[in-house]
Amino acid sequence: MALVARFDTPASLRDLPAGSAFYDNWHNYIAGNLDASTPGTGGGEFFDASQTDVNVAGEHALVWMAFPRRVLMPRRDDRTAAFIEAERTPGGDIGNRFVQDEYCEWRVARNSAGRITKITFTTESPEYWEQLWAVDRGRVVELYQSLVDPTVVEADLHLGGVYQRRNRWNNADGIAHLMQSINTLTAALGEAQGSATTPSTQITGVPPPPPPLPPASDNYEMPSVANTSVDPRLTYDVAALVRKPLSVTLREPIGLYITGYDDTGWTKPGGSPVDNYWTIVRGHPGQILRLEYQVPPGTGFVVGDIQIGGRRIEWGGQIAEHITVTIAGIAGMRA
Repeated sequence: MALVARFDTPASLRDLPAGSAFYDNWHNYIAGNLDASTPGTGGGEFFDASQTDVNVAGEHALVWMAFPRRVLMPRRDDRTAAFIEAERTPGGDIGNRFVQDEYCEWRVARNSAGRITKITFTTESPEYWEQLWAVDRGRVVELYQSLVDPTVVEADLHLGGVYQRRNRWNNADGIAHLMQSINTLTAALGEAQGSATTPSTQITGVPPPPPPLPPASDNYEMPSVANTSVDPRLTYDVAALVRKPLSVTLREPIGLYITGYDDTGWTKPGGSPVDNYWTIVRGHPGQILRLEYQVPPGTGFVVGDIQIGGRRIEWGGQIAEHITVTIAGIAGMRA
């Protein structure tokens, strides 16, 4: 493969005009988080595709369900309890994003009757927004006004000039990007790189059981090493490639993406199949960063009137179970 001249933004987003320093800054951020070290004996290791060339042997995409495994597994015989746990906040319309640790978070909007009217999913990393803020605060405010609420002002988003990932419009009052502490691009890069140097003796056994969930509260997060759907698989798959030995890296443009959504079998109140109520807000098919599910106004019903398997949609998690997330990599021999 040819060397990458400049790492692109996730889904090739163009939130600022061509020529902006933001794009060079993003390249430098990615390059600074990739391990470009010389491969050691035994082969493999992660590499920086802007510095190291490889003869590509293949590509591999990991795909997993958006609903958090850690929430589901202890409650697999009681799905309602799992859905409630993933959305357990005062009022029930915010979403317990602190437990949504599969690199995908969502927010539910409800009407006065308590029925769901819209669900917004995102896989956008906070690092992207921090880099954008460093170059053009006004553009960040414009995006918040467009995506979240038209009343957002710059003062809402920072503290002493420092962009706040958990500002009110990306926490209690809205959703702009990921905010759960392990849902970061840096964490995904670190997981992949760490796997590229993991001794084989550490990956052949059965992983230890996860720690128990903490007591119920409205503001907790998972431990730093979460029993997610993707992290153990990423560790094993990357380490297996390294043992071949192959060098590995993430595929351009590097990012975490919603790759699919499936409404097969969903029905309108009258029993007929639903129409297409999905809207890709940021990104594009295969590399979706922000996805909304909302019935158009004037249809006569809302999302909360739709049934999945004969059960009315009451929780965002019911839809999250039908959404898949992905991160992709490439492997090859160094040229």
